[in-house]
Amino acid sequence: MDETAHTAIGMTEGMRAARAETRRIIEGNKGDFVAEQREVLLRLHEADLITADEVDTLVQLYRHVIEASHDKGDVARSYFDARGIHDRMAANVGTSPVALVVAGATLGAFDVEPDPDGGAPTVVVYKVSYGGALAGIGAGLGALLGGPAGGVLGGQIGGFIGGIIDDKKGDKKK
Repeated sequence: MDETAHTAIGMTEGMRAARAETRRIIEGNKGDFVAEQREVLLRLHEADLITADEVDTLVQLYRHVIEASHDKGDVARSYFDARGIHDRMAANVGTSPVALVVAGATLGAFDVEPDPDGGAPTVVVYKVSYGGALAGIGAGLGALLGGPAGGVLGGQIGGFIGGIIDDKKGDKKK
């Protein structure tokens, strides 16, 4: 008999558990966004969805987003550094699908806006991006319900919802 209780919970229980766990992570890390993201990623590692190296790489990627969002951060440089990390992950056939989903959602904190006059485009970053964070949380919850494939789908859904929140907030830095 399969004793995995997670497959028997309903959507409401899952949502309530996700909110409680998210609150615990936020309160426990006292506003340190990188520490919050690292904790979520370590949970994905414990579930064998991403490797320890991928945890470190994804934290590095997330740091580029945080650094770019600071007043003195170089948004364009951080974007290209982050994109380089994502590209290397995507080109590596050994990268886990869950790590790729989280990396893609994290990179989604950046947006390249065309110049209406035909000049060079402008790179912007959301000051606090929910895309990457919710992708990680979604991947963890999805994996509980559906294994690695559920982790990928949960990460995509979490990243999508986080992106919508980012767009609604509109809190960008150029």
